[in-house]
Amino acid sequence: MLFSAVESVREAVGRRVKLILRRSVQLEVKGDKVENRVLALASHRAYLLTARIPSKIEQSFSCLDIQGISSNKPTQLVLEHERGSWSLRLGSVEEVDEVIAHIGVCLQRIRPSSSPVKVMRKLSLKPPERTTALQAIWDDQGSADLGPCGGFSHQYWCVCDYLGLPYREEVQWDVDTIYLTQDSRELNLQDFIHLENRDLVAIIAALEYNQWFTKVSAKDYKLSSDVCDQILRVVARSSRLEELVLDNAGLRSDFAQKLAGALSQNPASTLHTLILTNNSLEDKGVAALSAQLAKLPMGLKHLNLSRTSMSPKGVNSLCQALCANPVVASTLSHLDLSGNSLKGDDLQNLHSFLSHPNCLETLDLSNSDCSLDLNLVRVLTVFMLTCFSAYLYRKCKEIPSSFKQFFSCAQALSSVSLSGTRLPLEALKALLLGLGCNPNLSDVSLDLSCCELRSGGSQILEGCIAEIPNISSLDISDNGLDIDLTTLLVWLAKNRSIRNLSIGKNFNNIKSKNVAQVLDNLVHMIQEEESPLTSLSLADSKLKADLSIVLNALGSNTSLTKLDISGNAMGDMGAKMLAKALQINTKLRTVVWDRNNISPQGLQDVAAALEKNYTIRFMPVPIMDAAQALKANPEKTEDALLKMEQYLLRNHETRKYLQEQAYRLQQGIVTTTTQQMMDTMCVKVQDHLNSLKFTETSLVLDDMKVAENLMKDARNSKRLLPNLYHLKNGGSQEAFVGAIQDTLQSMAGEVARVMDAQLQTMLVSMVDSAEGLCPHVMKRSNLRQELLKAGAGRMTVPRSFVTTTLLEQSGVDIINKISEVKLSMASFLSDRIVDEILESLSRSQHTLADHLIRKGQTLLHKEPQMETEVLDEMVLQPANHNQEQKQMHDRERQHGLEDMDSCFDLDKALEDVPIHVEDPPPPPTPLHPSDRMSTCYGDLPPPPTSPDTDSVYLGELPPVEHMTLESQTKLRPKPKKRTKPSRQPVGPFREQVPYFSSNTVTSP
Repeated sequence: MLFSAVESVREAVGRRVKLILRRSVQLEVKGDKVENRVLALASHRAYLLTARIPSKIEQSFSCLDIQGISSNKPTQLVLEHERGSWSLRLGSVEEVDEVIAHIGVCLQRIRPSSSPVKVMRKLSLKPPERTTALQAIWDDQGSADLGPCGGFSHQYWCVCDYLGLPYREEVQWDVDTIYLTQDSRELNLQDFIHLENRDLVAIIAALEYNQWFTKVSAKDYKLSSDVCDQILRVVARSSRLEELVLDNAGLRSDFAQKLAGALSQNPASTLHTLILTNNSLEDKGVAALSAQLAKLPMGLKHLNLSRTSMSPKGVNSLCQALCANPVVASTLSHLDLSGNSLKGDDLQNLHSFLSHPNCLETLDLSNSDCSLDLNLVRVLTVFMLTCFSAYLYRKCKEIPSSFKQFFSCAQALSSVSLSGTRLPLEALKALLLGLGCNPNLSDVSLDLSCCELRSGGSQILEGCIAEIPNISSLDISDNGLDIDLTTLLVWLAKNRSIRNLSIGKNFNNIKSKNVAQVLDNLVHMIQEEESPLTSLSLADSKLKADLSIVLNALGSNTSLTKLDISGNAMGDMGAKMLAKALQINTKLRTVVWDRNNISPQGLQDVAAALEKNYTIRFMPVPIMDAAQALKANPEKTEDALLKMEQYLLRNHETRKYLQEQAYRLQQGIVTTTTQQMMDTMCVKVQDHLNSLKFTETSLVLDDMKVAENLMKDARNSKRLLPNLYHLKNGGSQEAFVGAIQDTLQSMAGEVARVMDAQLQTMLVSMVDSAEGLCPHVMKRSNLRQELLKAGAGRMTVPRSFVTTTLLEQSGVDIINKISEVKLSMASFLSDRIVDEILESLSRSQHTLADHLIRKGQTLLHKEPQMETEVLDEMVLQPANHNQEQKQMHDRERQHGLEDMDSCFDLDKALEDVPIHVEDPPPPPTPLHPSDRMSTCYGDLPPPPTSPDTDSVYLGELPPVEHMTLESQTKLRPKPKKRTKPSRQPVGPFREQVPYFSSNTVTSP
């Protein structure tokens, strides 16, 4: 009968719902009248069912509906919820407290940040001691694991049940699997926008209770009013939400007003990042939001209101609020107001905010028509800006002196972007002179792309750039420089700080005969000894065959690590030149090369070159070229692309994983060879022990005891190599690695000393661990000292290795080298101890066999005939067994580790390939671009010569000998020049300062 009642309740509730408590109760209806019912509790809902069979659900409510719980009489329980109340009578006080305890645990699982008493809103128990006892139960349950991502899936299920929405298992799987494995604290609505809006409502609603997620983001998706309302509800109630990113979400001014109201309702808000870019908030919405931003207790770190249709009025409201909040001055580091119309002079509150002490690092006023007048520039100089973006008009009559003052006095500027600006030449001059005389700055990134500089801008750059010591990245692409690049590159080569240079889209109007001269100067720049240049972009320059001049110089280049040659239409011949350069270049790490009209054969050439290159890490698939090549020859194209991906993946795989592979190989060999021999020997010894188990001679008993102990060591030896290799010295593996990484900034000798100390400690710990696993064999005299002495000789790391590694990939290489030595030590110790066990077992088996012979007993052979013969041979020839063991372990080490070492040696060997340098030509003869490749390709046969001295060779990359052309009339007197030179010679930077300060350069 009881079984039928339980099954009836399950059928009524649903078998997918797990019930945690069932109790028979009496429901008070009118007056003292009561009716029998069944109370069933699930983790998300309470059910009241009829007591008859089959049971039916009369009422139910979600745990989130609870308004209060009271028990003023010993057996009475009153549950209040949003739609009414249940007045129940149970069998005893203990049953009442049990029901209340289960409800509290359910609420605590849904809202782990709040006490169940607080979530219940009202808890009235008599006597009060009952509350204390229940609180103790809830405190014990508070430390229980909530599940993945703070129990989000359970909270999402409860919310779906509460709102009457369907539960999507896809959401649960994504959060419990993807978000958990990525350790992501950001709930990105982009992952779920394929669902209905009501599903998004349930997902967002769960964040009201969740303590895992701290960020909500949505981009380029128009949010419905229901979703927006739920986001506002989370903002008003969550104490964990720190970042809110709603980019281009179709928000209006009313949302900003409601957001201000939500923030005002949450005194425990931890929101510090607010990004509402690309939403039409207008001045009305910004003003309402600003009023609440002034009251945020934690201040703001990041505020982005770019492209929100603000005017100076809205900016003034915002900045007034920022000034009113004293916390903002010490927290706000990023302020983006770009893309708003800020014309006019009425920005007093912006000036006031910037003039007060603050910690701004990034200020973006680009595309805002904000005039950089004297007051604004003056206040910008007093704080630590690291990023500055603005927009200037070429048609402005004059550039204020404060513009130069800003760049000469900035304290922490690291990025200046004026891209897309029709930059006045006077402004360019003021900018460069300001940066050049600022001693506070270093590593400044200067973006002057698409500024229409042309010849006038080139002249200014030529006069300044060589002496500016703090520009590390310069982008002057798409400025119509053309032939002016010839001289400009000479001055750029004199700069010792520029590491990243972009000069693409500057060859559109240059004559073909002059391209080679420009590229020659570029080659001289990148091949110059101790050149600081590490990144070069020639993107979208349409150089075609002329690009081979630069590609030919890559073979011997020792500075460039990144090259962008996309959009140059170099064709298959250019691909051939690139392939040859990649085969010998060991410095490049990144090559971008799409949009070059490369056929399947060109892709095959580059793929074949990558097979021999172990240093390229990033080489994006040339999508545009591949799309065209697939139409011509899909099989050949797919094969080339697949090979390129495989070789890049090979180059990316760090040697740390190879060490794990070597360990698994070593472990597998030991398991299938030595351990099998050990097991067979143990079976033989056990047979002897069984035959001697009734002996009473003390000498025989002692030998039997020794044999039993050796068998224990043999069994433990199976765990010897794994335990030694995975030994955690001094606690966690991270602590050991940290001891090395903390010393990498010091001298190489110091790092080597730390490594030696760590390896010595590791060796001692390994020996100690081995002694704990195999104590009996380790008791042999001097074995411990022998192991320590022999291990010490195997753990040395050359100082030269440390010095080389510190220059590049220091942390990874050092730790990998330690892993290599660690595997070597673990293998050596394991092999030596296993050999010792096998030798001892062999002697013990020999001794036991002698005892059996003396007693006249025959050995019991339970093994197959072949195995017995092998064992007898081993017993009779222990010396041969030891020799075989040594040979076997030698083969293991060669097979398991030398392949790994070959990878190391190959990589280092490729980096140390000597470059053969030909004798330089006589001084009067200029160096032809093709001659540079003689330094890389030795004595290869020269290509066919061309009568055109300005043509570019597109064949192989050999040295080419040129005949010196002599003019037969060079001794004739030259006529006097009748025209003045069009350009004055440019002097040194410091001589030109007065010139730039007193003259106005006009655009041509």
